[in-house]
Amino acid sequence: MSLNIMNNIDYKVGIYIRLSREDEEKEKYQESESIGNQRTLLMQYIKENKLNFISEYVDDGVSGTSFDRPAFNRMIADIEAGKINMVVTKDLSRLGRNYVQSGLYIETYFPEHKVRFVAILDNIDTAYDTSNNDIAPFKSILNEMYAKDTSKKINSVLQAKRNNGEYLGTAPYGYKKDPENKYHLIIDEEAANVVKLIYEKYLAGFGTMQIADYLSKKKIPIPSDYNKRKRGTKSLTYGLWQQSTVRFILSNEIYTGTVIQGKRKKVSFKSKKFIDLPEEDWIKVENMHEAIISKEDFKRAKKVIQATKGSRAVKNDYLFKGLLRCGDCKGYIGIRSPDKNGNIYGRCQRYGRFGKFDVCSPHNFNYQVFEGQMLEILREVCKEYTNTKKLEEIAKQTKTKQCKEFDIRKQIESFKQEIDNETRKLEVMYDDRLAGIITLDEYMKNANRIKESVKVYEQNIKELEQELSGEDDKTKSESRLDNLIEEFLNMEKPTKEIIREFIEKIEIHSDKQVDIYFNFKPLQDLNNNFICAKKKYEKVG
Repeated sequence: MSLNIMNNIDYKVGIYIRLSREDEEKEKYQESESIGNQRTLLMQYIKENKLNFISEYVDDGVSGTSFDRPAFNRMIADIEAGKINMVVTKDLSRLGRNYVQSGLYIETYFPEHKVRFVAILDNIDTAYDTSNNDIAPFKSILNEMYAKDTSKKINSVLQAKRNNGEYLGTAPYGYKKDPENKYHLIIDEEAANVVKLIYEKYLAGFGTMQIADYLSKKKIPIPSDYNKRKRGTKSLTYGLWQQSTVRFILSNEIYTGTVIQGKRKKVSFKSKKFIDLPEEDWIKVENMHEAIISKEDFKRAKKVIQATKGSRAVKNDYLFKGLLRCGDCKGYIGIRSPDKNGNIYGRCQRYGRFGKFDVCSPHNFNYQVFEGQMLEILREVCKEYTNTKKLEEIAKQTKTKQCKEFDIRKQIESFKQEIDNETRKLEVMYDDRLAGIITLDEYMKNANRIKESVKVYEQNIKELEQELSGEDDKTKSESRLDNLIEEFLNMEKPTKEIIREFIEKIEIHSDKQVDIYFNFKPLQDLNNNFICAKKKYEKVG
């Protein structure tokens, strides 16, 4: 195809090529849409019309519904810098499948920057006033409708695969993709043995940090380095195992043969943003591949994780061990082993190491007496929290909170409605601009005003959602505290794990005065105001 170009203009051409994943996944993939064939077509056009080729911009595997694309952004930067003043694409759909934004570039941005745009197969050339240019907006609308329809079809196919338990993600550590079925996992023996080792040690009483250190000392490659080696990358590094990696493996149900997918979804086919879905909406299919870990061992590990949050039971693992601090030097208070009479004492560890340099003081106290006193105080605080008056106050606060949350959600919906209204106005004005009802200047002036309004509404929504998130977190915290107190008061022998749920730290001063710092503000307030007003703490033993 050959077109005569306008005289007296030195066109510096950039060709834009785009291939989306949707194009690649079509059942009847058209070879003409490939990167290579698009390039051949565009370069042939440049050669036939004796144009000055400057640069190529390629977005491979990028959807046309969004204009935030690496190569496209680079092309716009080159336009701004004056490096190119002509853009050539295979057709309008390669430029984009969002008809409003495509129209803004063709009708506004390119003319303002004196850029000539050509879509070869659609016979669109903005250097000429032709009927083909007039119908460009309608083709853009069809392109967007096509993108939306394609997105629905692909999501429908993927959802069906998830429901059938077909694994769509990257193979997790311990598994690899079945060469005969890319949606099925098979065991990677070398990595699977490491997964088994992690579970064995954890269920034997080792903590996640100890397991991580053990794996690092044995120079067992971390998952990322292991995967690099499997791909043929020559690397001598092993990496250092982190507690978080060990904990993730211990918490991943996929090792029992269960596939869990659909934990989040896209806001819309035009957006890159994802939202998390509630657990009840996840797609969970059991027995889809060979298990590395039995369901029983996974449940045991999960129970330990939930109960201990990574801590482990060891000899002389006292209830308040690790929570005690020196009120003077702020160092740790250590708990010594029982003496020959069975007495257990606590002492400032910094003094024990540096006491000869006059650092701090012993802070010696009888731990058995101390533990009894602390449990008594904790029970008093919890009982006071659960008395009738406090429950009535909490119920009243909850009712007020619910009203407040309703008002916030109502405001958010109102702002979202305003954004929808403004977006519709923009689309109507765009159609009016195409029909010649309003001028380009009028359109740009009103479009900019609408965009600024939308920004304000979006900022308001963001601030309200942050406030709502804070309220939700507060509600969850109160519910968690209620359950925790009920569990604690019903315990004959409290555990170390539940003590840590309540208490952040305990400071012991040289005069044996004790300051307790709770993890929950209501308990801290009661501790400060009620208990201290009722009685002075007894000196620790």
